Amino acid sequence: MDERFFAEWFGGFDAGLEKMDIEECSRLFAKCALRCSCDALKNLYRDLFDECGGDLDKFFTRVNEKKDVDGKVLEPGSVYELIFTKCGCPLHTQAGVKSNRLCECSRQSMICVFKNLVPQRNFKIECVESVLSGGEKCRHIITFDK
Repeated sequence: MDERFFAEWFGGFDAGLEKMDIEECSRLFAKCALRCSCDALKNLYRDLFDECGGDLDKFFTRVNEKKDVDGKVLEPGSVYELIFTKCGCPLHTQAGVKSNRLCECSRQSMICVFKNLVPQRNFKIECVESVLSGGEKCRHIITFDK
């Protein structure tokens, strides 16, 4: 298929995302997020989490050792911030999708990662800033139940 086809297809996809609510986006991106999270888990988070002995405070303090990621401990043991210094999603960087609804895929991916790393803890993840919403970076607050 030619570039024009993909440009038009992803343009339509981008426009369609804008018409979806968060629940619809969550369902759409659940499988995509699962695939991305498997790669991120293998290549980015699992080894570091293990090196930190499963300690979330240490993990979020050291995650900045990874490329394009930063972390902060907001409340020890329960509230953290995960920051991506740029949008690395290929749907944005290579296919030109610009809808901030795409950020739900990132949130879903983080849900998969943390369900795998700390399956015994309940948590919620909120996107508070994103590149696709005009921010300088992508910031997520992760709150674990105590």
